[in-house]
Amino acid sequence: MARLFRTLRADRRANLAVLVGLMMVPLTGMVAVAVDGMRAWLVYSRLTAALDAAALAGARNIANTATSRDNEVSALFWANMSVKTSGWTAASGLTQSWTSFLDSSVRLETLTAVDQQTFQVTASAQLPTTFARVIGIENFTMRAQARAQRANTGLELALVLDITGSMDTNCTLPSNRTTTNCRITTIPRSSNQTITAANNNADLMRVAAADLVNIVFGNNETQKNLYVSVVPFTTTVNLGPTRTSWLDATSRASLNANFTPTTWWGCVEARVGYSGAPSDGDRNDYTPSEYPFRPFYYPSTLGIYTRNGNRVPGDNDWARRLWNATTTGTDAITESWHAYRGSYQVGPNVGCPSTPVLPLSTSKTAVLDTIQSMRATNRGGTMGNLGLLAGWWTLSPRWRSTWNLGPAPDNQATSLPLAYNTPYMRKVIVMMTDGDQNWFDSPNGYPGDCSITSTNSNSFPNSGAGFAAPGPSMPVQPVACPSSGTVSVAAGGPVIANNADYTGYGRLADRRLGSTITTNSAATTELNSRLAALCTTIKNNGIMIYTMVVNTSGSVSTATRNLYQNCATATSNYYLVTQPDQLRPTFQLIANELTNLRITQ
Repeated sequence: MARLFRTLRADRRANLAVLVGLMMVPLTGMVAVAVDGMRAWLVYSRLTAALDAAALAGARNIANTATSRDNEVSALFWANMSVKTSGWTAASGLTQSWTSFLDSSVRLETLTAVDQQTFQVTASAQLPTTFARVIGIENFTMRAQARAQRANTGLELALVLDITGSMDTNCTLPSNRTTTNCRITTIPRSSNQTITAANNNADLMRVAAADLVNIVFGNNETQKNLYVSVVPFTTTVNLGPTRTSWLDATSRASLNANFTPTTWWGCVEARVGYSGAPSDGDRNDYTPSEYPFRPFYYPSTLGIYTRNGNRVPGDNDWARRLWNATTTGTDAITESWHAYRGSYQVGPNVGCPSTPVLPLSTSKTAVLDTIQSMRATNRGGTMGNLGLLAGWWTLSPRWRSTWNLGPAPDNQATSLPLAYNTPYMRKVIVMMTDGDQNWFDSPNGYPGDCSITSTNSNSFPNSGAGFAAPGPSMPVQPVACPSSGTVSVAAGGPVIANNADYTGYGRLADRRLGSTITTNSAATTELNSRLAALCTTIKNNGIMIYTMVVNTSGSVSTATRNLYQNCATATSNYYLVTQPDQLRPTFQLIANELTNLRITQ
């Protein structure tokens, strides 16, 4: 045996093979670990990227219901992990493991709203090995988490909202004025409320705008560096009845005499097209101290139009008495009863939104209260350029002393509105409208069209669950339009031809848009041109604009859609809503975009 051992020790021919054989075991293990380790690294990289995206989605939707938020998080996480097996749903992605990237078994473990600003997600993955099995390693197991938080970038936000009569869809006739269609829904005060709006766009808009507010404020009454204004518009805006100092001296002196027995609600006319007004008063942010306002005042047409000595209806026949629960007779002022009278209301404030502009506010309650109070307002038409202009007033530092909103916020040099391009602050306008810019011409009476050739003795509406008009009946159309013959106009009365309702620009025949603007179509073209110029000016001042066109009727023109798309800061800031059920998700989407997010872990 000793001789054999000495022989083998002396024989060098097989030593290399033995050594190689002995070394193959650790080398194979090292290669196996390296290959599967690289696969594990790829899975872990994919897992952390998916978690980052999911955490951002959770923080963005943190104010939504837990079910809605978590399904959104699940959908985004698994989209990044590339699920391979069939049967996956967003809900199932929250409760079980799924085979995904590189055949790893992945589980979305916990989704946690840490607080009202922070969202955390954890997940694990198990990767079956291939080569590493030869050294006894069956799986690589890994776990990761991500946390995202809303950033503290400040925001001055103006909500410019169309509240014209066309927004009150399905509520224009006594036959369809029902609770289902026309009730005033109590808007949500937090993001976790389930609310069903009425079947009309005005109510849907109130609820949808509240959704946006609830998302940007979260569940807090105030949010650091967040300031929101609300601007309801028709063909004019309401700056509030207490702001008489913003009116010119002549208007202030005659205010009570003109509006008695009612009062001025606070609406103003465009500062253009009359003596002393600037040529660009509807496209610039002049303050009232630079150019005072004229109050919006719709004069009575009672007694102005006759045929053969007999009364012919005007489009705003009101006498100096108010309609209420004890008033009888015709021609009383009914402007406060627009919910019952529709386009048949009369009075000096007809066409004026009843809700005043809310300047920048830190109070979630104040913003929601303003939205809740908005009501669709008939007559006049739609002049979105004047609504957008007023939205700019609420963000313009030029108006700082005019609004007089108190001391400067924390860490700011001035009071609101802040200077343009203030570090870590954004100025944003979100504007919604439901139709073409137009100058409405009421068919109820002169000037312009007078085509209602039969009387109507009913109050509007005369029936409907919860919508019967209060008090004694007062006819909506006490005098019919003549079917033929020549109509005479009293001295100083509005001319009949090429004329229409009173608006923020006066009547069409006043030519305050220009001497060549004599028809509704020409007025629309001119209003669009002025809106486009205004959009450019606002954007040039560093204000971001979102626009939303609600076209549920299918009647909004291509020109209008293009106008608002071009008005938006970017194409991605423009939204076209074609179905009523798209209105709330669209407002929610914009709110989520306005909420800055950052990965914190």
